Amino acid sequence: MKNKLFPIKWFYSKIRPFLLQLMLITIASSISSLCSVGMAIVSKNLVDFAVAKQIQSAIQQGILFVIIILLMLFLNAASSMLYVRVHDSMANNLRLQLYRQLSYSDWTAFSKYHSENILTRMTSDVNVVVNGVTSVIPGMISLGVQLVAAFITLFTFDRTLGILAFALGPLTVLFYRLFSKRLRSMHITIQELEGRYRAVAHESIINMLVVKAFSLEDSTRDKMQGIQKDRLDVVLKRNWLGVLANSTFSIGYWVGYFMAFGWGAMRLAQGLATFGSMTAFLQLVGQVQSPFIGLARSIPQLIAAEASSSRLIELEQIETEYRDEDRLQWTQSGISFENVSFSYVPENIILDNICLDIKAGEIVGLVGPSGEGKTTMIRILLALLKPQNGLVSFTNGSQKTEVNASSRSLISYVPQGNTLFSGTVEENLRIIAQDATDEEIKEALIQADAWQFVSELPEGIHTQIGEKAIHLSEGQAQRIAIARAFLRKSAILLLDEATSALDAKTELYVLESIRQMSPERTCIIITHRQSALSICNRVFCIKDGILTEETVDITNK
Repeated sequence: MKNKLFPIKWFYSKIRPFLLQLMLITIASSISSLCSVGMAIVSKNLVDFAVAKQIQSAIQQGILFVIIILLMLFLNAASSMLYVRVHDSMANNLRLQLYRQLSYSDWTAFSKYHSENILTRMTSDVNVVVNGVTSVIPGMISLGVQLVAAFITLFTFDRTLGILAFALGPLTVLFYRLFSKRLRSMHITIQELEGRYRAVAHESIINMLVVKAFSLEDSTRDKMQGIQKDRLDVVLKRNWLGVLANSTFSIGYWVGYFMAFGWGAMRLAQGLATFGSMTAFLQLVGQVQSPFIGLARSIPQLIAAEASSSRLIELEQIETEYRDEDRLQWTQSGISFENVSFSYVPENIILDNICLDIKAGEIVGLVGPSGEGKTTMIRILLALLKPQNGLVSFTNGSQKTEVNASSRSLISYVPQGNTLFSGTVEENLRIIAQDATDEEIKEALIQADAWQFVSELPEGIHTQIGEKAIHLSEGQAQRIAIARAFLRKSAILLLDEATSALDAKTELYVLESIRQMSPERTCIIITHRQSALSICNRVFCIKDGILTEETVDITNK
């Protein structure tokens, strides 16, 4: 979809589930606008009847005046309640749609975006878009209704005054039309700077230990302050345009009001108008010019909504990863690399025509210098990366399936670093096995040598571990991550430096648990520690893109 001034098709696809509610909000707002015009007519009649001492008619008009006010109050209250429901429901739907799109997107394309950039789009930009749909557009329609009704009524009373009141209005719309591209560019810049600020703030808070350890408090604050200054500069420029426009519109409004007042006073002095007409003139002129001002002020919000929508559309256009319709339910699986080559950039080959066959139940060690492609092989198995050449597949007897997103159901994975979520120990385990029994959870923790320390926590498995498991040591967090992988009864187990934070005794215990698993799991262990290779059937070394098998010392097996 190409970015246009206003991507109507995209907006329609998002508002379609809420079309009826939005129509009701628009109708209620439009009726309320008509009531405003009606009040001007009723007030005219009320004053004229009062001056003419037609008390009965004046009372009737007074009652009608009160009825219109009560109707407006009811419509405004109902519209407000419906608006809140539609606004929040639409925002929630849009965020869920975006999250689903991102969670099924190609990992390479997704990883090009900073997490806070994405979060800014899913929060701030979504709010701007939803506000444009649920508030700005219905508001503009109701203002348009008010404008037409007020102009027709004023033109009926006095053609000259109607034309004078209307003549200044289009200039307000023209002003924003001239600056629409600049306003759009400013809005996108502001949103991008907001994303950068959130990224710095988020990373510095998460890594506060590093900030403190290296005395980075002042430099981090200065960096955040610099981004804030850049954003403030753009905001002030946008605000300057707004102030200029509003000042111009206000001058136009008061000029029109003064002309109406003068014209009405002259007509009144000539006996060609009544006091009631004078009252109606002043109200109707305001109701002709106010919608122009309201419409003009809505245009920047509409431009912002379109600009934010382009940022959301960009996320929706991220390529979706391929997956089979059905998940594989194999209890055992082998792994096959056939002439696989991969590079992140053409001039730097990471994997060079490698071949590897791993039998079901076999435990394979993968060693080599850092940055040589060990983790890359794991990511290819997880269908996060696609090789430029060759075939990677899973095998089960005579069955063979090429690696894709659906084949992740065969895999349990323990990546490098801390990968636990906020919440309790139990929640971190159940996230991949919702139906696991308490016994199965306990067994997985025992296999990972984590049951003892978990049972000694203040609330056992129900203990809150904090963000990034801040209340646990690195070794404890790693053991819970290993237990989580064990709990998923998958055919393949991938361990990427999974025992790096464990002491030698604990590491051997965990490795022995892997060897004793039944049914046997196919396992790839990436490690720099020789002790972890003691359970391996075979060990391979990758260096300079070449995969070679090494001699294994089986004396410790």
